[in-house]
Amino acid sequence: MEKFSKWRDQGTGIQPFLQPVPARSEQQGLKRLLNAAKRYVVGPVVAVVRVALLGALAVVDAATTTVGGALGVVPSVKRGWTRCTRAAWARIALVVLGFYRIDAKTVSLQRGRRSANGKKASSTDGSVRSGDIVVANHVSYVDVLYLVSKYTPVFVEIDNATMFARPISPWQAIRAPAKATPALLQATEARPLKSITEEARTKRLGPVVVFPENATSNGRALLQLLPVFGEFGNLDEKTNIHVVGFKYPFQSFSPAYSVGNQAAHLFGLCCQVYNSLTVRMLASDEAPRVAESPMFCDSDAEPVDLDDAVADRLLQLTRLRLTKMSAMDKRDFLAFYYKRTKGYGSTGSSARTSSGGPPTI
Repeated sequence: MEKFSKWRDQGTGIQPFLQPVPARSEQQGLKRLLNAAKRYVVGPVVAVVRVALLGALAVVDAATTTVGGALGVVPSVKRGWTRCTRAAWARIALVVLGFYRIDAKTVSLQRGRRSANGKKASSTDGSVRSGDIVVANHVSYVDVLYLVSKYTPVFVEIDNATMFARPISPWQAIRAPAKATPALLQATEARPLKSITEEARTKRLGPVVVFPENATSNGRALLQLLPVFGEFGNLDEKTNIHVVGFKYPFQSFSPAYSVGNQAAHLFGLCCQVYNSLTVRMLASDEAPRVAESPMFCDSDAEPVDLDDAVADRLLQLTRLRLTKMSAMDKRDFLAFYYKRTKGYGSTGSSARTSSGGPPTI
């Protein structure tokens, strides 16, 4: 759409904010008729049932969270209860949404890597511990559900100026893509990432998830990554960094969510009989290490720029291109889009549109 051309990345020619649509080959002839039948005849019936099930899961999650609060006198018991229940509800929610089988693998970026006995080395993700940092690209609220089902982590929102962060709940993380990214966080809320990872480690709250794009893209490219690790106050030497990449293959409706009414997108997602998610986690021994940063590396060693190293690994892992569009560019885009579609309230409000569904490219 020409009216959104201002937000097309000049270097790559990619528009990273508009909702993706299927390739033309998927919209012709019999395929088009079948997709229309699934989406407009079978899909709505399936979606109504799924939305009802998701509502029931939300109620159950609230109930089990309340029970978990009563167990707070014993932190280890509370953590175990929360991990078991919330992870289970999140995985069930993914199944309800049509993600019956998730293609998740730990991979090595070193081709043909061999072990000492000459056999091909197997890449293991190691142990993701409380207080570790999971860095991932952000494409959809489904990312959050997967991470909850896998790690029951602590999610954070990043201040675009100071690079400090504030913890948010999983529900807030799910709703965050429907809102414009705050330009700044309240000074009383923003904390060095190190204090959050230390607290997570001490209280066994799980790993800390960082989305360095600080907003969702449409999955066609990466947004500009915030230099989170350039702020020395964020560096915790005891923390391991894990890099995760998300991609959503699709035929008729994309699970990627970058703009539009979130409820309408959720309903469209539920209309799909089957949805696909590909997750790639970098082998732990190939991930950047905080100990290699200029702050902690040995005097005779070459320091590593952690932000550059994370960006490089994430690009290779997702096989996407990096744009110069940032979370602040998306904030401007959302303001323009919702104003044009007459669903615009304010840049900090929930994404609302009178036209219902998201725009497409």
